Amino acid sequence: MDFDKYFQKGVRYTLISTDDDYAYDVIAEFISWGIRNNRKCYYFVDRDVLTSLDFYLRQANMDMIELIASNKLIVQSSQLFFANNNINSAYQNIKDMAKDAVMDGYDGIAIISDREAFCHSDYDEEFLYNYEKELNDIFEKYPVSAISCYNIDKFGVDALFAITHLNPNFIYKNNDEVYVHINDEGFFTKEETLGIVQEFLKKREKVIRENKVYKFISKLSGELSYKKDEGEILETALNIICSSISANRGFVVLFENNDLPKDFNSDYIISYNITEDLINTYKSQLESGIYNPKATFSKFNCLVYHIKHVAGPIKQIMEKNNILSFIIIPIKFDDDILGCMWLSSQDKYFSFEDSSEFLYMVCQTIGKMLVEFRRYKKIQDSLIQSRKMQALGELTGGIAHEFNNILTPILGYIQILKNNIDDPILNRYIELIEESAKDGAKIVKRIQEFSKPKHKEKELCDINRIIIQSVEITKPKWTYESQISKKSIEVKLDLKAKGFVEGTATELREVFVNIISNAIDAMPNGGFLHIESFNKKGNIVIKIKDTGVGMTEEVKEKIFEPFFTTKNERGNGLGLSIVYSIIKEMSGHIDVSSQVNEGTEFEIKLPAKGAGLSKEYLNEGFEEKQIYKILVIDDQEPVAEAVSEMLRSLGHDSTYVVDDEEALKLIEKYDFDAVMCDLAMPNCTGAELSEKVKQKKDIPVVLMTGWLGNLNDSDKKYIDDIIQKPFSIEELKDTIQRICKNKVGN
Repeated sequence: MDFDKYFQKGVRYTLISTDDDYAYDVIAEFISWGIRNNRKCYYFVDRDVLTSLDFYLRQANMDMIELIASNKLIVQSSQLFFANNNINSAYQNIKDMAKDAVMDGYDGIAIISDREAFCHSDYDEEFLYNYEKELNDIFEKYPVSAISCYNIDKFGVDALFAITHLNPNFIYKNNDEVYVHINDEGFFTKEETLGIVQEFLKKREKVIRENKVYKFISKLSGELSYKKDEGEILETALNIICSSISANRGFVVLFENNDLPKDFNSDYIISYNITEDLINTYKSQLESGIYNPKATFSKFNCLVYHIKHVAGPIKQIMEKNNILSFIIIPIKFDDDILGCMWLSSQDKYFSFEDSSEFLYMVCQTIGKMLVEFRRYKKIQDSLIQSRKMQALGELTGGIAHEFNNILTPILGYIQILKNNIDDPILNRYIELIEESAKDGAKIVKRIQEFSKPKHKEKELCDINRIIIQSVEITKPKWTYESQISKKSIEVKLDLKAKGFVEGTATELREVFVNIISNAIDAMPNGGFLHIESFNKKGNIVIKIKDTGVGMTEEVKEKIFEPFFTTKNERGNGLGLSIVYSIIKEMSGHIDVSSQVNEGTEFEIKLPAKGAGLSKEYLNEGFEEKQIYKILVIDDQEPVAEAVSEMLRSLGHDSTYVVDDEEALKLIEKYDFDAVMCDLAMPNCTGAELSEKVKQKKDIPVVLMTGWLGNLNDSDKKYIDDIIQKPFSIEELKDTIQRICKNKVGN
């Protein structure tokens, strides 16, 4: 900007600066103009300005050090020169400075005076006004040009507007643009010029007001950051707001789904110095439908009422409580109305209209805080639940192990009896006992599968088998729902998929259990659940369709978002977001289609795997029967004896021991073809015992366990196979055949 055409001899300018920008660039240009016009320059200021001033003077091709050294630029304290002297002394000093400069060969002086010193003195606005008025006389009689610097953030809008009436030549900055208004230029009348500066001052006042909001919000955030309860957050916020403005009473009402809760009571209200009749009046307004919160606050940021503009019960209650005005502000997050804040005032000089924008922004911030707190609370609750489940998993794991030790000999001896009893009636009884024992084993297995920790080791999973397991796991839920509601829930499976998918069986079960459970919840009056699987274009496709209540488009778009739930307190909103993450991690795709009252269908696509599977994995035929010498080790003698008997029934030569030291002695003495060892031995773990066995002889070791727990990779390298208790004779036969055949193959 070319300042030469604006800066004039004998003219004084009011430079409006801010805390963010002291306009050193304009001051440097004025000094440059003064030097080039043979004027001695004075800068009266009490801040450290030299670094900034030097930078901008260099932009104007001026060397500040040289100017100061040559006495062309003098920097002095504004406090000492102006504020600490009386008006007459300051006037006389300026006159003397102008005379001395002319005698030294200058054409006059250029003064920059920072008025901030007056903010720290005892002078009021009236003194400052008279001070500026007297200065005008000097510029008419002496060769003096000047800039008076006023910080709007320090002096305020009213004081500055009064001063601009005295001196309508002013400079201000709007962002990086500089505006200069000179009364003698004739571009604007004095009134127009004052209108321009007033508009600027109003804009700056808005910035100041917004800064006030941000500072208040920062204070509020600090106060609320330690609160552990939603009610505490709202109560603290309400108290701070009421004590910061002229609000003598107030309360906050929490909404459900953008509207007043159906069972509206004190649990939904946080109050400050409030009376019951005030709340009841407000409640009756809401319940009578006088205004709908969502509809109202989509049009207005707030509602303000004055006693002179209301009638009926509202006016009566205002008069009774000496209320002159009140305001209702929504507590919002995006388009959701979480509640509203009601504030009243008894001050006739206070206007809620002036504070409405401030209160609206504060309540929006409270809305964001509430949403974040609720999100944090859900995460915290989920972590607590996760820790509970982890502890429960450890407990159930140990219990399951003990049950499996009980079931192993029961199943083993039953199967031996079946092969040795010809009586059909007794065989029928044995079959019933066997089925009951197998049911018990299945229940224990389900507990284990859901309580043991997840790991990310990929495996080939039979999707049809996992779907069947998931249906069995959820069966108690949907059969129970059917019984208590006396409504039938029918589940149909149509599983035609071939091949496998690569993933984690536990996670896949979690996927299907989640979706099936949601489907059951969506059919409170009974219905039909159809699950099918099939192959399509290199994928295994699974479709799960229910005839439940369905979903709206709005709900459907959000169901995979974390913490979104339609079950209120019954759900944490994590189930389907976890489902989505698991499917994506398996390079799959999940989609949902739904219509209200017509049901919902989930479609899952997962890459099919199948190539390169071993014959053993595909369970192809075994080699011809061979007899092996096998040592069984288990500290529970009934279990060890039962397993040994099962091996003998298969034709093998089996010996059992209950002590690990005795086992090692037998291994040194005899040539065993295989060793079967329990995982939980008293002196050392089955994995450690397997290592000792391998150190003595290269014998295949099968680990028997009712609870695998956290078996790491270093333990597994000494184990050739693992068999899960309780196991059938067929499973035992397959395991022995497999490990002994591998030994022969090697």
